[in-house]
Amino acid sequence: MQVKILSMQRVVNYGSFLQAYALKQLIESAGHSVSFCDFRNGEPRHNGIKVRKTNLSQKIRSLRNLAINPAAYFKRKRFSRAMRNVFQQYTARYLGLCKKMDYDYNTDLMIVGSDEVFNYTQNHAFGYVPVLFGHGIHAASIIAYAASAGYTSVDDVLNDNMQQEISTGLARFDAIGVRDENTFEIVTRYSDRNPVYVLDPTLLYDFREEITDAPLAPGYVLVYAYSGRFESTVDVSKVTAFAHARNLRVVSIGFYNPWCDENIVLSPLELLSVFRNASFVITDTFHGTIFSIKHHKQFVTVVQGETGWGSNSSKLGFLLKQLQLEHRINQNLDNLETHLLAPIDYHAVDTIVDRLRKKSLHFLFDSIKQAEIKSGDKYGGTQENDMAYHAKLYPSLDT
Repeated sequence: MQVKILSMQRVVNYGSFLQAYALKQLIESAGHSVSFCDFRNGEPRHNGIKVRKTNLSQKIRSLRNLAINPAAYFKRKRFSRAMRNVFQQYTARYLGLCKKMDYDYNTDLMIVGSDEVFNYTQNHAFGYVPVLFGHGIHAASIIAYAASAGYTSVDDVLNDNMQQEISTGLARFDAIGVRDENTFEIVTRYSDRNPVYVLDPTLLYDFREEITDAPLAPGYVLVYAYSGRFESTVDVSKVTAFAHARNLRVVSIGFYNPWCDENIVLSPLELLSVFRNASFVITDTFHGTIFSIKHHKQFVTVVQGETGWGSNSSKLGFLLKQLQLEHRINQNLDNLETHLLAPIDYHAVDTIVDRLRKKSLHFLFDSIKQAEIKSGDKYGGTQENDMAYHAKLYPSLDT
């Protein structure tokens, strides 16, 4: 069966790449042909404060920073360029992407996700993209896997008068797997579909055969946080004081944070070894939290309150609640040392993850099975065989 994935695989972000790669590997393990589709940016449809763009004062401030410290400005630019070059190589090699965009939505099965594919309020990036909600897809079956609405809320849909648009789009899906409570509520409220909670693909796939050792000496606190999130003098001093008191370096991967001891560009598969070998992790990202958990790290996740661009609390808060790790949440860095040193019962966490992984794999493979029946193709295996295959990767997975 021909399967296409419609996601955000071209975004220069480790999490975006690794979730796309993991989902591709899982589907191919069932004997299907997998490729990726692209989408064109849409028009803004959200009328709230989340549409705010860079204003004049912010542009002036950026130019002022350039004038004051041109060296730092160009270091950031070189870092971004190096990241783009690495991702172009890896998306071509591991995801099969080429420079030419693929807007062909004809296929046996279209899988939308994972990632914030239902977040239509991120107008500063993509705007409202109808195809992500099922419009214009010509496939025998459409499913969503680990879809997230991000900081789009139930009230946003109502206030933006998007109910009909979203409802008619979601009605075209045969199955919808979501990764957070906020998305569950939106799908339930504005469609007749029954969404199912599933884990992000990076928690389903092991990566043990692909992980590559990074050329990075041990002895560091890993900061995996968006540029500009931890810039205040107080935040910087807390992180550096914690690290240097323990003779650890502060290393930033994937995002340029000029106050860190090292800012390094690595491949996505090298990134996993950086998490594995870190002494501690400080993150404010969804996948940074997942990679910390996968490698049993002492970590904290900074969950933001509401800002002009929304909040990361919907997806991060739910993930940590789901895994009974709410005690890793920091609203700020006031209790950084206490939280980083507090022990984590990873035996209990792994038990929860194994149970949710089994449920997620059943959803994914059952949805693929139903799509195959609907498309009239012969299935290359059985769901039982697929589950047995994944049991080899996860011995604790009860098949």
